[in-house]
Amino acid sequence: MIPLRKSFKIHWQIGIVLGLCLVFVIGLSTFSLAEKTTITALIGPDTTGFDHTVVNLFEKENPNIHVELIEGPHSTDAREEMYIRASEAKESPYDLVWCDIIWIPPLAAKGYLLPLDNYLDINQLYAQHFKATVDGSVWKGKVYRVPAMSDAGLIYYRKDLLAKGGFSPPETFDDLISTAQKLQDPARGLWGFVFQGAEYEGLDCFYLEWLWGNGGYYYDPKTRKVGIDSPEGIGATKLLVDLIYKYKITPKDVLVFKEEESRHFFQNGKSVFLRNWPYVWILANKPDVPVAGKIGAKPEVHAPGQKPYATQGGWGFAISKFIESEKIPAAVKFARYHASYKIQKLSVKIAGRDASMRAIYYDPEVLKWNPHFAWLRDVLEHTRWRPATPIWPELSDIMAKYLHKAMIKELTPEEANKEMAKEARRAVKEYWGE
Repeated sequence: MIPLRKSFKIHWQIGIVLGLCLVFVIGLSTFSLAEKTTITALIGPDTTGFDHTVVNLFEKENPNIHVELIEGPHSTDAREEMYIRASEAKESPYDLVWCDIIWIPPLAAKGYLLPLDNYLDINQLYAQHFKATVDGSVWKGKVYRVPAMSDAGLIYYRKDLLAKGGFSPPETFDDLISTAQKLQDPARGLWGFVFQGAEYEGLDCFYLEWLWGNGGYYYDPKTRKVGIDSPEGIGATKLLVDLIYKYKITPKDVLVFKEEESRHFFQNGKSVFLRNWPYVWILANKPDVPVAGKIGAKPEVHAPGQKPYATQGGWGFAISKFIESEKIPAAVKFARYHASYKIQKLSVKIAGRDASMRAIYYDPEVLKWNPHFAWLRDVLEHTRWRPATPIWPELSDIMAKYLHKAMIKELTPEEANKEMAKEARRAVKEYWGE
């Protein structure tokens, strides 16, 4: 039997040891919590669940980083405005922003993005990704975005209706118009062609494809010349107007259509042709969609003797200049993870996205999911930029405003393009002082 005094001493010593262990455990727990970094990311609506899937995968592999997704509106214009307004205060609730390729020049010029040259090897980016997607991540020699997705305007068509009528997919403007007129039946709810016709950036993207395909141009950032009032420019605007009023293959509803409205119209079997982005492919081929398995996709149409052009889109994460310095490593890690081969391949499968990495377009498994990737890779090698300039937001608004005035017949195509050119030249002069 242990003497009482000795027993008390032993229990006292055990108590001290247990107490120290408890303090250590609590301290370790507190330390772990303190080490966990939370970063926020502004994205568009996660309609496919892909973004949340990526976050779950990332957090499993990086338990000390929590990514909070903030879903903004579907309109890219509205999301860009959200980020700009937040950044104007020299602080931002968004550590990362899912950034459109055309946002880089204005946001970088204003000092709202963090240069990433210390974290990325630009030569490796060019080796792995389509050139245009990397070019669009650079402003004045510095990298501001991690490319993760490419994008290009496509023409979707009802291959079942074309086959039944004995038509081939259209190559020229006239081909599309003629085929649409012969296959449509507006009285029964089937129109020929829909696109993004609302007054916003999406209309500009579509119009630029037809402008370039007609041999024209809007603004050349190198020469700082505006050419939208040329015969080719006026002709492209006339084409858009005539789709509605002369050829009558496009419903007036298109005047309020953005990407989603036009997609739903097409996939519900209400049009023969659609101009939209590649994300439509997977959504329009879901089993419960009326046109599933009945659609095809191809490069844009163009004028005789001209080439087809697709407006270069593309997305990737950029990092706010106003992020807390201790969060930068976590933000960079997530942006790079999101742009990795594994995740880009997953984005093709889940979200129907166009990857920015060339190798994915040669992946046998990917080609089984999306056979059209075999020719889409060539389209993505030859896309064309919207003018890369800090004043693009203003030039874009000017273009959309006057295109819409022409499309509602408030102005003739010639009047619209002349006013567009006049305002664009004023904007260029005010910014550059020329």
